[in-house]
This record gives sequence, C-alpha cells and structure tokens, in this order.
Amino acid sequence: MAALTFEGVSHRYAAGGRPALEDVTLSVEEGELVLLVGESGSGKSTLLRAALGLVPRFHGGELHGRVRVGGLDTRDHRPGELARHAGLVFQDPEAQVVSSGVLAEAAFGLENLGVDAAEIHPRALAALRMAGADHLAGRATRTLSGGERQRVAIGSVLAMGPRVLLLDEPTSQLDPAAADDLLRTLLDLRTRHGIAVVVAEHRTERLFGVADRVVAMHAGEIVVDAPPDRARLALRGRPWLLPRAPAEPPPPARPEDPAAQLDHASKRLGTTRALHDVSAAFERGAVTAVTGPNGAGKTTLALALCGLMGLDAGMAAHRGRAGYVAQDPGAYLLHDTGLEEVEYGLANLGVPAPGRRARAEAELERFDLGWAAAEHPRDLSSGERQRLAIASVTAMRPDLVVLDEPTRGVDGRRKRAVAEIVRGLAAAGAAVVVVSHDTPFVADAATASVRLESGRIAPQRVPAPEAVHA
Repeated sequence: MAALTFEGVSHRYAAGGRPALEDVTLSVEEGELVLLVGESGSGKSTLLRAALGLVPRFHGGELHGRVRVGGLDTRDHRPGELARHAGLVFQDPEAQVVSSGVLAEAAFGLENLGVDAAEIHPRALAALRMAGADHLAGRATRTLSGGERQRVAIGSVLAMGPRVLLLDEPTSQLDPAAADDLLRTLLDLRTRHGIAVVVAEHRTERLFGVADRVVAMHAGEIVVDAPPDRARLALRGRPWLLPRAPAEPPPPARPEDPAAQLDHASKRLGTTRALHDVSAAFERGAVTAVTGPNGAGKTTLALALCGLMGLDAGMAAHRGRAGYVAQDPGAYLLHDTGLEEVEYGLANLGVPAPGRRARAEAELERFDLGWAAAEHPRDLSSGERQRLAIASVTAMRPDLVVLDEPTRGVDGRRKRAVAEIVRGLAAAGAAVVVVSHDTPFVADAATASVRLESGRIAPQRVPAPEAVHA
C-alpha cells in the first residue's frame, strides 16, 4: 500500500513566481527508503512540506493536484491531524525547538497527540535513543550544538511514531559517526518497522547505495525516479548529485604567520565544558578546517576567535576585521531583497552608495545569486539562503573569515564553487577558518586542519568512511 502519493502536484509560492513544484507524480510504498536529490532550489523541501500539508497551509502559495499521506488527503486534513501519520525533520532544527529541556522537547509532540502521561517519557527516551541523543536528555536545548540539536529534532519526530518519516538534509550538521548511526536507524525503521522514509540530501555518499529508489528533481520537476544503479547512469550528466569518494583530511595546522589565535582558552556553557585550555593559531593566506564530533566545542571556538563570545580563562585575538557566518543563515536575513542584504554590511562600513551597489551585485554573481537580487530572502531555499549569508559577509572583505558549516543545504555543484571562493579569499590574504563535518568540502577547500574533541585539541585522524552498507 502506498504510504505517500503525489498526483499531478504543482505549486508556486507567489503568483507569477518560478514554480517550486511542476506536475509532480510520485508514490512511496510502506517500508521503502527514497533518496531525494537535486540542486538547491529544485523543489525538494517544498515536496516534503507538501507531504505534511505545510504547503500551502503554512508557507502559502497555491497548490494544484492531490497529496495523500496515510490515505488522508492533505486538502481535507490539517497538519496536526497528518502528524499522526507523517513526521518532518526540517533543514534548520532551530525552527523545531520549542522547549527549554531536551526530554521535554522529545515529549512535546506526544503531549499534543494526547498520549497517556505514563507512556510519554519512556517513548520520548526511546526515540532519543534511536536518534543517538539519549545522552542529551538532561541538557537544556539552548546549550546544544547544531548537530546535537539536529539529533534531538529527529528524536522528537520519531517519538510520535509516524509511518512516513520525512527528513530534509538530516546529516548536514552531523559528524561522520553520528551520521552513520542515523542512517543505520533509518535502515532499521525501513526493514524492521516498515516505515516509509524519504530523505532529501546533498551528502549522498551514505544513502545512495542503500536506498530503494533515487528521485532527482530539477526546477520543480522529477527528472529521474529509479533504483540506485539506474539512477547513477541517468545522473552522469549531473555528477555533483552523485556520491563522492571518501576524502583525506588536510594536514594539521602549523601556522608561521598567525592572523588569529587562542591561547589557553577555556569556556563553560552551563555545566558543559565547551573549551578546555585550547591553544590554536590560524594563518593568514590559509584555509584551516576545524573538525570534530558534535558538541566538541567547534562553534564556541569560532565565536571566541571572532570576539563574539567571552572566555572564562585564556585569550582570543585576531588582527584586522573579522567576519562570521553562523550555522543558521536565518540569523542574517533582515531585509526585503537579496541585494539589500549584501549592501547592508557595506553601508555599515561607509562604502559610498554607487560603489556599494556594484560591489553587492558582483558578490551575488560570484555566489551564483545574481537572479536573487530582487527576491525576498525568505523565499529562497535553505542552500540559497546559506550562500546569501556568506556573500553578505565576504562582500565586506574581512581579514579573518570564519564560516560555521558553510555547506549546510548547499548542493554539490555549488559546494565546489564555494570551495573555490574560500580558497580565493585566502589567496587574497585573509585567514579563513571553516567549521565543517563535510569531509569532501574540507578536502576541496582547506589547506590545514585543527581537530577538537570534548573541548580539547585532539590528534588528527582519518575521517570515518562515507558509506553505510545494509
């Protein structure tokens, strides 16, 4: 029996705008694992939102055609009713967190479904365990790293027991070990529990070979729907959608001319020791990757390095102007158009209006976003918003550029372009620091690396394999 069906579905967010979905027909069976691929803005997230009725009820626009989940027509049932049958984990887990504590977060959906009180906490803990987040049950959500928050969001959805699980870029902020654990969980849900799983991913290395089908989208249309072997052949003209081979990490950083450094830096976040006696230096003209598992202290290091977070002990310093791009691009998008977004920082630097406009337009073109100059940033896909956030910072030509998970939601073709831009920033004399779990991107972009584990500098090691086999 089909767990999820689309019948001739089309959708536009705004009248006269580009179609987000164009005559999509798709059927997903119970116990089937479908990998959904496509460039940023191809319609993947819209398709997942439509499966839960969030498009058009919450996100607006006009939808034509018919979507059924668990046999229910999304036109006749509200998302709250559909949540008993399908669960969606968004690209940005920040948008899903509603509670101050992790266990309360996992229990929230069960409470709204009216589950018996005696069952709520055991089910919530079991779901967190499935997502590899049970060790976080006693933590405050505000103290979680991006990857930890993502695992909690996945557990919170699993707690409600959906028969259709929809995940939008679920590994984008997970370290390799956590991503492997998650994908083993997805395989278990498919095989042992008969749950239909649809995963939209740009990091396809783990999933491509184990999915039952690969569905590729382009400009709102499904262009490939085939088993993995046939999909590989069909996608040869789009190699950026295919899995990449495992990549070797760059060598440890040994800077001779540091532009930024930490000296015996320590920082606590609540009861968590985020940094403990960390000393590290970052060289001008180099791209240094900061790697390590979720919760290792990478974002804390990045914030401290830019002077955006104080330390409990030790020192952080950098020369010149620092620019920081956070994991959540929504933190940057404050204006009505993409052009205004990039111009804003330049205006604060006192760049005259004529030169400011030309410089902002050039930066948008550099990130393949010239077409988005007049678009509202909230109408862009997650990957497009991420590139816009980076452009708004790099346009200011900072001496220190710190990018926290810069490839979140960014497709393979544009990741390579971002890697080239990052290398260009370093070649122009900037010190570039990239916090990332994306090992192929790190291999493309970085010339050196620093690894953190449990708030400390750790010995370098070869990353985990980028594939999980059934």
